[in-house]
Amino acid sequence: MDMLKNYFLTALRTIVRQKHTSIINLLGLTLGIAASILLFLLIQYHVSFDAFNPNYDRVYRVVTTSEGSNGTFTTSGVPAPLASAFRIDFPQAEEVVFTQYQAGALVLVPQKNEEFKKYEEEKGVVYTEAGIFKIFPRDVIMGDAPKGLDEPNEAVISISLAKKYFNKEDVIGESIVFAEKEFKISAVVADPPKNTDLPFTLYLSIETIKKEIEEKSWGSIWSDEHCYFLLKENEDIKSVTDNLPAFRTKHNPGENYDNQTFIPQPLATLHFDDRFGNYNYNTVGKESLLALAIVAFFLIVTASINFINLTTAEAVKRSKEVGIRKTLGSSKTQLVFQFLGESSFITVVSTVLALGIAQIALTFLNPFLELELAFTFSTNLAFTVFVLSIVVFVSLLSGLYPAFYISSFSPASALKNTFGNKNSSGFVLRKGLVVTQFFISQFLIIGTLVLINQMNYFKSKDLGFKKDAIITLPVFRDKNSSDTAQTSVMRTLAHRISEISGVENYSLCNTPPSSGAVNGTSFLLEGESDDKRKETQVKTVDDKYMSLFNLKLIAGGNIDDLDTPRSVIVNKKLTEIAGFTNPAEIIGKRINTWGFTLPVVGVVENFHTTSLGSEIEPTVLFNMKRNYRTLSIQIHPQSFQQALPQIQKIWEETYPKELFSYRFLDESIREFYESEERTSILLSIFTTLAIVIGCLGLFGLATFMINQKNKEIGVRKVLGASVEGIVFMFSKEYVKLIGIGFTLAAPASWYIMNKWLDTFAYKIELGPVIFAVGFGITLLIACITVGYKSFKAANANPVKSLRYE
Repeated sequence: MDMLKNYFLTALRTIVRQKHTSIINLLGLTLGIAASILLFLLIQYHVSFDAFNPNYDRVYRVVTTSEGSNGTFTTSGVPAPLASAFRIDFPQAEEVVFTQYQAGALVLVPQKNEEFKKYEEEKGVVYTEAGIFKIFPRDVIMGDAPKGLDEPNEAVISISLAKKYFNKEDVIGESIVFAEKEFKISAVVADPPKNTDLPFTLYLSIETIKKEIEEKSWGSIWSDEHCYFLLKENEDIKSVTDNLPAFRTKHNPGENYDNQTFIPQPLATLHFDDRFGNYNYNTVGKESLLALAIVAFFLIVTASINFINLTTAEAVKRSKEVGIRKTLGSSKTQLVFQFLGESSFITVVSTVLALGIAQIALTFLNPFLELELAFTFSTNLAFTVFVLSIVVFVSLLSGLYPAFYISSFSPASALKNTFGNKNSSGFVLRKGLVVTQFFISQFLIIGTLVLINQMNYFKSKDLGFKKDAIITLPVFRDKNSSDTAQTSVMRTLAHRISEISGVENYSLCNTPPSSGAVNGTSFLLEGESDDKRKETQVKTVDDKYMSLFNLKLIAGGNIDDLDTPRSVIVNKKLTEIAGFTNPAEIIGKRINTWGFTLPVVGVVENFHTTSLGSEIEPTVLFNMKRNYRTLSIQIHPQSFQQALPQIQKIWEETYPKELFSYRFLDESIREFYESEERTSILLSIFTTLAIVIGCLGLFGLATFMINQKNKEIGVRKVLGASVEGIVFMFSKEYVKLIGIGFTLAAPASWYIMNKWLDTFAYKIELGPVIFAVGFGITLLIACITVGYKSFKAANANPVKSLRYE
């Protein structure tokens, strides 16, 4: 105990005596550990998705793949009849359920005055079956959830929605209205955890819409209609996978022109496989998590390199101390423990400070990421182990070599202080570690520059249509009214809004040109055999769509203002897929799609219908008023504040039972890249931290070297050396090290970032400019860091340095 106390007191005195070095080490380690803690929490959050499910390893989702004109097409959606057929044909499944998700759902709660309270639920509303609670268990607060969805018009509600709608927990027997249907609440369950990709809060009986589901064919797929199943214990998923092709042929025996197949997707991949997505509409690739883990490791290593560099540099000052201790009988082991104790003490203090900084940083990071990250040692064992591992790892990584290096001094040499700094092994090691720091810094800088440039490319690329100053409003269809009556309501709404001052143009359509919701089908030129059928997207639009979105007509003309389809417009990509070298050649040809055979009257230039991560698809546009779901409006920017209240008033008069909402089209498009945008900002922040940590070490090392050469600087100045010459003398060595680091970082970053860019159909090219900028940034920062101390030393009075020496 006395020995440990002595180690502690000695370590404390040394830290106080070498306060400048200690502060730099403390600050560098604190920043590195704090950043790694934040990254660990982020990674842990994502890998924990749905892992709490007791059936985690046995739950699968059936997904769909097919071969289209632009390669493989994937979707999480399946034909509506699939779940019932799967239940019969695959006895390997213990439970099978069908889900139809309703994003942006409007829920009405009846009031005593026969009015309704309106609640817009962006996510969480799902039509499903009672078996959902066997596959995805939820704690039941009251009622019988497993039986609560057996009958039509039954609903199971989460505890938070119960309080939100009714201000109480016991809501059994209460009513809600959704999609013009009344539902009785039969059970209340716990809220879904934050880390789930099935964020259900309102379960509606699928029996309520059974007739609509049964009317759908095997050829119709909606991306929000899923089939989940629970594999029986001791069953092999391969037996399901192998039989799915025959299952598809049995129930959909028509020509499989696009090689459509069904495959089982494990629950464990729902959060990470961006081919299929999930009900959170957000996937995080494992490659991204690996990148964050590498950044966290780099930050720790960079901070530890500072410690090793500065400690070995200071070793010469402590040589006499080592010599005296060895002369008085201290063993090498005791000295190693003493120096390890010093590094451990600094690491522990840094970790405590890092936890405080991380806690403060979370108050900014959580709102930015829209998460609720937190750390508690009592409930998060993995986090506790991580923090303890950090303490041990950093203590050993940053303290082991300096401890053995310093304790290895022979008593005679140590007392005489005969260690040549430049020729020592410590000097060589420091050069190697500085190169490693520059490699890490330049690798992160180049990677971040590529991310930022790709994001800027997304923002600036011409999408082939106009998106600015356009808002989109939902339009609704009353199922109790005729198509003619509903069309009249939509036309009247659009006409009234068009008369508002500041409204410049409008269009009724299903979706804007670029949207997260697309309708996929096939097309066939009249007279072709069925094996020539190819995939296409379909957009139902009115005659004003072309002018509103400024789609460029390259052949033919526009469609007429009709309520039902009489002709179609196609994009240039479809003409190419159909085999025409000149787009005008398709004008007048009749095309079969979506159950219609219609003449092509126009061809438009290609435009992006989804994110830039995908190739432009063949697209067909035609009228179909009964399929319209959106009113798009162009408003003069200076008139927006005055026009919006008038638009809202007219809209609410038209749809008194609905909740008014609007979206800017350019903001909706920007959401395609929200994940990449956040990643680029995060990496920019952590790259900056890595640079700051590296600069701290560089500053400390330069300070030490200049202090060691005070006399040399004084002599050189007396002999006529210029300030510029002295600054160059100290800086040139670091320029060499930066060059070596860049030589290693450039090919590594080129390879990794090219792999990342390959995930996008439209991307920037990795030219020499990005690498030159990355090298220039590192060179500039290093030269400023070293140059500042060199310039200060070179400008000092040489008499003082010579007298001091």
